[in-house]
Amino acid sequence: MSGSFFAAGSAHHANSLSMDSDITPYLEDLASRLKERDYVEKSDNPVNWGLVDRVLAYAASAEQHIAEQQMRIRELEDLSITDELTGLNNRRALKAHMDRVLSASRRYGDMGVIGFLDLDNFKKINDTYGHDAGDHVLQSLSQILRENLRDTDYVARLGGDEFVFVLEKADTTYGLNRASEIRDIICQSEISLKRTTVKLSASMGLAIYDENSSFSGLLRSADKAMYEDKKFRR
Repeated sequence: MSGSFFAAGSAHHANSLSMDSDITPYLEDLASRLKERDYVEKSDNPVNWGLVDRVLAYAASAEQHIAEQQMRIRELEDLSITDELTGLNNRRALKAHMDRVLSASRRYGDMGVIGFLDLDNFKKINDTYGHDAGDHVLQSLSQILRENLRDTDYVARLGGDEFVFVLEKADTTYGLNRASEIRDIICQSEISLKRTTVKLSASMGLAIYDENSSFSGLLRSADKAMYEDKKFRR
């Protein structure tokens, strides 16, 4: 896809250059004539006004080309930070977001909670019902997380069955209680598949961030706590 994009872009650029080099002498001539106000006011020379039309058409074409390029850039940027399967943010987006969150925390003293989620027995779901069923379970979990987080919170899929949510500007008591509620909601959920229904279960690890936290340190702490929780639940 990228090859086609750049090839198309190059062809369009070549056409623009050709148009630009063709119109430049006329632009220069028009600029100098427009400075002669009497000429513009008195002249009914059709070549002059035809030239104005050409300049306007060229400007409109250039503006449309720029708008299309900007839209394409935005689309590519969105693709680079979005998990294709679930539509959630991906690891790259999470890293950029947490850099901003922790920068604000250092400046204003904000606190919050980061939660690391891992589905229990997800491999068994894939092996028993197939990968399409596994994908459906991941998409359903993504929707549950979206519906049960505040607009000011954040959620991302790291890959596989690993998810991270961030409860921003949350004190320790609220953050830990809310995270526990989210895990309970997940564990009470049932997902309908073609031939059966599966009950969700997830292990969770939490880490509290403050002005002294780093993203890598938080992720390691939450990941370690999640594995301890998984071990305990077994």
